[in-house]
Amino acid sequence: MKRTIPPLLTVAVIAAGCGSVTTESSGDDGDSVTVESCGREVTVTAVPERVVSMHPSLTELMVQLGLGDRVVAQAQDALGEPSPELAEEVQAITSISADSPPTREDLLAQDPDFVISGTEYEFSTDQGFAGYDALEQAGAPAYVATAGCIDRRSEGTVADTLADVENLGRIFDVSDRADELIAQAEQDLAEIDEIVGDDEPVRAVQVYVEGGKLYAIGGAVEIDVLRLGGGENLFAGDSRFDDFFAAEVNPEVVVDLQPDAFVFAVNDAAHEQETRAYLERTLAETPAAQNGLLVAVDNTYVQPGTLSGITGARLVAEALHG
Repeated sequence: MKRTIPPLLTVAVIAAGCGSVTTESSGDDGDSVTVESCGREVTVTAVPERVVSMHPSLTELMVQLGLGDRVVAQAQDALGEPSPELAEEVQAITSISADSPPTREDLLAQDPDFVISGTEYEFSTDQGFAGYDALEQAGAPAYVATAGCIDRRSEGTVADTLADVENLGRIFDVSDRADELIAQAEQDLAEIDEIVGDDEPVRAVQVYVEGGKLYAIGGAVEIDVLRLGGGENLFAGDSRFDDFFAAEVNPEVVVDLQPDAFVFAVNDAAHEQETRAYLERTLAETPAAQNGLLVAVDNTYVQPGTLSGITGARLVAEALHG
């Protein structure tokens, strides 16, 4: 695996590469903005004022853009802890669901005029969630993070978020702030590359433990966080992940790979303790468990559409190469 991160591209190139190019058009009031999201055109005719965020990682991004006061509700806030510096503002926002997307009724009850989500799953009508059409009819267009589109979910990257930042900057008329966040993100990524330096990538497996079951991660933002942090994904190219970025695996499969490190996402401190105990007990025959190289990354840091993925990559880099 090539360790060095690719040269930091301009936002325009990143946006074009991710299929999320922003365009502006003139409506009757001259303020209409249209962006592309997962192959759909998303148009707002005025700056949204009642936003529902479908994951705390997206809530964080809204806060970073200076738009926290426009988020009237958030969902799935039990699936990760907010970044410490943003925790107070994020946790003050009303929650309408803890660990799953809100029902159609609960979401529409917030009277939103814009909905932002990390993936397209949150709009699955067969799961009882509000679909794109229902939200459009209610005057609440839905925007999905570039890395969370169905056709990109297994290949999403941390850098995809820069396209989202640019798009949201235009939608909410805060492009100057968006540019500042993008510049800071580029600087932070360069600093992570310096931490890793010329070290060889560490042979690692990224896992998730829940209910006594072991899941391996073979793609998506999670693996890009690992790559940026100087880790080599030992499940790269495995056919288990042809259709989805994660798969349940037998512990023996992981033991056979003899990884030097485990990187794993956690929802909270209790989940981290549970995962560490599982890895130390079940995968004790691996160098990773024997050397204690078990790197926890908050679930919020490995979601599509969050700049906190950079924080996750730094945590991994410092653990593997610091």
